[in-house]
Amino acid sequence: MDSLTSMKQKLMPLGLYDLEGQSEVLCELKAYAEGLDLLFEYIDELFRENYIATAESYGLSRREEIISREHPEQTASQRREALIYFEKTVKTTLNDDDFAEFLENIGVTDYTLDVRLRQGEFNITIADEKTDGEKALLEQRIRAEIPAHMTCKFHYPE
Repeated sequence: MDSLTSMKQKLMPLGLYDLEGQSEVLCELKAYAEGLDLLFEYIDELFRENYIATAESYGLSRREEIISREHPEQTASQRREALIYFEKTVKTTLNDDDFAEFLENIGVTDYTLDVRLRQGEFNITIADEKTDGEKALLEQRIRAEIPAHMTCKFHYPE
């Protein structure tokens, strides 16, 4: 229901106002309704963009900025899936499939992994083309996901 219809329905039972034709009161209500309808559309958009499951534009972009993973070339559905992954509760153990999904979601697709549990080493070679800034962000994100007792070494082939 639009604002004008809502206001008319609330005022009609009072019988105080002429709400038919082109009365001054009706013209004033129409002006209010124009502004209110714009506000309600904006509020609806804010609610939609506030939740990952319903976000379509800036709600996705802003969250991607926070986690340093922006991929506007992907569909909204793909972006939502990646963001939902990041919102999941942190697991106490990270298996190979989980880690592969994690790397894909932070933009690493071409990599090799060498885990040496006895030495407490975690070696990852990332062959994806990355700038120095992107490398630093990736390393920070990856270090946050691996067990604290392991050292992590990064390698970037030339």
